[in-house]
Amino acid sequence: MKLRKVGTSMDVQGKRVLVRIDANVPIVKGRAVDGPHGRIARSAVDINWLSQRGAKVIVMTHLGRPNGRRVAAYSVKPVAKRLSSLLGTPIEVTRTVTGKDVDKFIAKMGQGDVLLLENLRFDRREEENAPSFAEALAKFGDLYINDAFSVSHRAHASLDAITSFLPSYAGPLLATEISVLSKLEEHMKHPFSLMLGGLKMTTKFSIIERFLSKLDSLLVGGALANVFLVAQGKKVGKSVYETESIKSATRLLKKYAKKIVLPTDVVCVHSLRRDAKQVVKSVDQIGASDRIVDIGPATRKMFTQTLEGSKTILWNGPLGYCEIEEFCSGTRDVARAIAAQTGKATTIVGGGDTLPVIESLHLADRFTLLSTGGAAFLAFLSGESLPGIEALKI
Repeated sequence: MKLRKVGTSMDVQGKRVLVRIDANVPIVKGRAVDGPHGRIARSAVDINWLSQRGAKVIVMTHLGRPNGRRVAAYSVKPVAKRLSSLLGTPIEVTRTVTGKDVDKFIAKMGQGDVLLLENLRFDRREEENAPSFAEALAKFGDLYINDAFSVSHRAHASLDAITSFLPSYAGPLLATEISVLSKLEEHMKHPFSLMLGGLKMTTKFSIIERFLSKLDSLLVGGALANVFLVAQGKKVGKSVYETESIKSATRLLKKYAKKIVLPTDVVCVHSLRRDAKQVVKSVDQIGASDRIVDIGPATRKMFTQTLEGSKTILWNGPLGYCEIEEFCSGTRDVARAIAAQTGKATTIVGGGDTLPVIESLHLADRFTLLSTGGAAFLAFLSGESLPGIEALKI
């Protein structure tokens, strides 16, 4: 896939550069929760590159779901603090998203300055992909850069419509992700293992359908595995799963039974508390009051052995209830196994839910690609058209 990309020889000195990033991270007690390899931290590298070359960098992002209203809890001020700490320079936040207020902020900017626009979703036209909003944003810049792969599956004004009003380019972060993911099918080496976890079968069904005929092993964990267990006629107690996906799982098992690797044992609890007693059970022994929260030790060993023999590994979604650290052991063990294969295999990990786990293990730089995308990652690999990417194609 060929995109218009930001080149090292591009002259940005003195130019107003609008950069769309994805800084939609959790805000806890006024602080943006973003690790060393988080979305803001990785975007900061490219923002700094532009700043060092004398650009006037105007950063855009959304935060949460304010539904077109100005909501103080969704202000991007915590994002500005995080960016300031990363770049070592104060970063102001505009009071509004468009209009004369923003014009005044930009008029004061010098070469190398960085400004953050207030939450794009404070204006309902952002999610409507309204040309009027895109045009209003475009007036602030001389060129536009999309460096937000993780939201490029959305047809929003700051990702799609804006490209009709300004010279538009893919930023380095986005371009790298697209390059690696595009080459996946072209240079796929076997054995190829796809590992999926998380909750929703509906969000992952397209990628399963697209790759099942091409891969060697589909390893399934998390609540996603519960659907397949139920499709096999097993009991999962009080464990969560998508009932509407049972028919799809049954159909896949009939056609690809030899390729689909499911848990043989699981960790069960009776309540979702950190101190809940954990019991390892065979998938044939799950009681009515049990909740599955992790894959068991035999399953971890089986998954690890499969991954150790793979040349291409694609992973999305945790294998346990990782919202509680005590239920994340299986995910951590398998993350280590995948990281150990990098170099011998192409290792691609996508999904925001897995990033905190990987960072806690200090493994974030141990994969071929650690994608910033969750839904965008799945959509791209499912062969869907991503509006934000389509707008940048040559």
